[in-house]
Amino acid sequence: MRRVIQAAFRGFVITAILAAIGIAFAPASRTSSPYLSALSDLAATQALAAKKHCANSACEFVAPAFTCLGESPGSKCVRTTSGCTTQHC
Repeated sequence: MRRVIQAAFRGFVITAILAAIGIAFAPASRTSSPYLSALSDLAATQALAAKKHCANSACEFVAPAFTCLGESPGSKCVRTTSGCTTQHC
């Protein structure tokens, strides 16, 4: 019976040491970003939002109204109630 208790104690000690090492080397929690996952404390990196897509289009007048057309690097066409507007990316 004594061997069983000693083996169980050794197993417990080894498990406790491995858990302590895991906690000691876990990545730091970052609470400054609004894009954190609920499981971010367990992950090595934080999840970030993707960059905004730039459509490379511009608002141009085509009779009878304004519309999104053409190649215009560094800008995107956004539709509005009165037609469209060109915004820089």
